[in-house]
Order: sequence, then C-alpha cells, then structure tokens
Amino acid sequence: MKAIRIHEYGDASTLKLEELPCLSITEDQILVRIHDAGVNPIDWKIRQGYMKRVMTATFPMTVGQDFAGEVVEIGKNVTQFTEGDRVFGFAQGTYAEYAAASASTVASIPSSIDFTTAAALPTAGSTALQIVRDVVAAKPGMTILIQGAAGGVGSYASQMAKNFGAHVIGTGTGTDIEYLKSLGVDEVVDFKRERFEDKATRIDAAVDLVGGETLSRSYAVVKNGGVLATTVQPIDESAAKRAGIRAVHVLMRRNAADLAELARLVAKGDLKPRLFTIMTLGQAKEAQELSQTGAARGKVILKVA
Repeated sequence: MKAIRIHEYGDASTLKLEELPCLSITEDQILVRIHDAGVNPIDWKIRQGYMKRVMTATFPMTVGQDFAGEVVEIGKNVTQFTEGDRVFGFAQGTYAEYAAASASTVASIPSSIDFTTAAALPTAGSTALQIVRDVVAAKPGMTILIQGAAGGVGSYASQMAKNFGAHVIGTGTGTDIEYLKSLGVDEVVDFKRERFEDKATRIDAAVDLVGGETLSRSYAVVKNGGVLATTVQPIDESAAKRAGIRAVHVLMRRNAADLAELARLVAKGDLKPRLFTIMTLGQAKEAQELSQTGAARGKVILKVA
C-alpha cells in the first residue's frame, strides 16, 4: 500500500510517499480502506517534533490521524461494524491507502454525507464539541467569545454555540468576517482593526484558539465565576485566580459517541465543515505547508481513493 511517512523530525520535505506491506489488525481493530484523510495542525506539529515530550514517535512513522473510508476487515472482538461499512474517525497513520483503527474511535457515516465531509470532522469537530458542550456548557442566555472563530476548530465551535442558543462574539479578519456573519455569529470583531475588549466585557465564557497575547488578554473579559477554555497552551493559573474564573486547557478525547453526534449534526444541516481544498496523497507536503503557514481558509483534505 502507498503511505506518507517520515523517517525523522523536520520540515515538510521529510514527508515521503512510500510503498508499505499490508497492515495487520488486532482483535479490537478494523482495517479501513481510506478514501479521504483530513489534514490537521497536530500532523505537522508531530512531524516537526513539537509533540515529542508527550507523544513518542517510532520511525519510520506514517502521518495523519483523521480519515473517512470503508471497512475491509474486522477484528474478532468487533461487533458494531461489518465489511463494506462507510466509517470515519481516528487512526494512526491515515495519510495512506489503508489504516488500522480501534473500533472505539470510529463511527458510521450517514448515507447523506460524503467521504470528504466526514474526513473533515474528527479532530476539529470533536475538539469543538467537547469545548462548547462539556467545558463551556453553552446554553441560551450565555455570551461566548470565540478567538479564532473562523479556523478549523473555531468554525465548528461558532456553529455549535449558536445551535445551543448562545450569543456568540467571534474574532476574525479579511474574508473571514463575511464567513462568520454567514454562520450567524452575532458580533464579529476584526482583530486587525478592533480590540475585542470593546465588544466583549463581563462575558460568560471565552474560547481561545489563538494563544499568546490574545489568550493573555482574554482572562480579563470573562466575568467572575465564568470560564475560559484554550486548546493552545497551558493556562495562567494566577491570571485565572485574579479574574475569579475557571480556566481549562482542553485536550480532545477520541470517542465514537462524539463522532456519531458530529455526523448527526451534519446530516441535520446544523453543522457544516469549511472546506478549503482537496489534494492528492502525493501532495501531502504542500497540504501540510498550507496548514502550517495559515494559508488554508478552511479544511485541507487528501483524496486517497
């Protein structure tokens, strides 16, 4: 099978298209023929070595974690899938023609959703769902500030927060402003021209997907007793204490139930991925560079089959 692998940490030139032997699976796994693979920032962060303290790599390593495809083999302990099922979710090494996936991190694709749409959901969608539903606990009457509202996680979080009935303030710039308005975001802050503090004061919650100075300034706009959630970096406990708020560094958890919920929301029309471009498996280098440089205004998908 063909796969994109790295043999060492480094820049995008380390990504190599190689021919590998067929994979074997364990009793709790399924073998999936991949149709589409989603490209995420975590992919190039692993490649660069930024995650090596928390995620040990064994080289050579096949890259990628999001996929959509079809089941071709089933482990003997797996009962929820059959061969030929259309599925999506998480696996190690999804920039490839086949991947072995734990059945607990995979869900079925509804008939109304294509492989490309499904491949755009797992990492960004699960992260947004867990932030908005579990950490922030969005509901009618709440005001939520979303920093980086038009990005991969932010675009999902913006839609979900609106679906839960919250008043959403989102930051973006350029063409992202009109995109956020199209999602129904209540107030859009052009971060290149405006300070979010002028529109967001004493809010119920802030979701930070940017980090750095943006995160540092976000603590002060959340009201006493509110919550701040970030995916980018560890929280500042002293800043949270001064503001009288709960601050959470969110680490996404892989699970089939959340994937199924994402698929349900998309099938209902309540959630729509922002797709940027579809590239071939052989263009993995260019795809990761689009993600790493911030040039992608939406999801980059690798079409495998």
